[in-house]
Amino acid sequence: MFHSDRPLIKVEKPLWAKVFSWISLVLLIAASVYLALSWEDLSGVIPIHFNASGEADGFGGKWSAIMLPVIGFVMWGGLTALEKVPHIYNYLGKITEENAEKQYLNGVLMMNVIKNLCVLLFAYITYEITLIGAGGSTSLTSGVMPVFLILLFGSIGWFIYRSIKL
Repeated sequence: MFHSDRPLIKVEKPLWAKVFSWISLVLLIAASVYLALSWEDLSGVIPIHFNASGEADGFGGKWSAIMLPVIGFVMWGGLTALEKVPHIYNYLGKITEENAEKQYLNGVLMMNVIKNLCVLLFAYITYEITLIGAGGSTSLTSGVMPVFLILLFGSIGWFIYRSIKL
């Protein structure tokens, strides 16, 4: 299989990573419940795409709102499963018995942070689309996308830096 020469080590995630995963899942569930409870209030056409300013620039039927939570749940489940097999990830350097545990933990934490930030974004956009579709707003809250992108790419940069240092 992939990287069969690498050591197989079970990596225990720290408590903060487990809590972060559960928080993102609970918020995705909450956004999905909010969408379901607001279903009758949604107009037939809702925004499905936003420009960089957060203004709706693409529209679709209200059934398209279901795709965001579905993708979020699939992403959460798939990346949670992937966190359990860090020996198949791609790493910047050679994985040896001496560095495997630290590199695997760093890789698992990077996967965890990316997963949870993306799932939180899907939950947020599901919530916002529901608000907009029910007539409560006209655009996304400004500043959310730049903050999300800074968090996402900043995190990736941080974990790559850590991988090089390890």
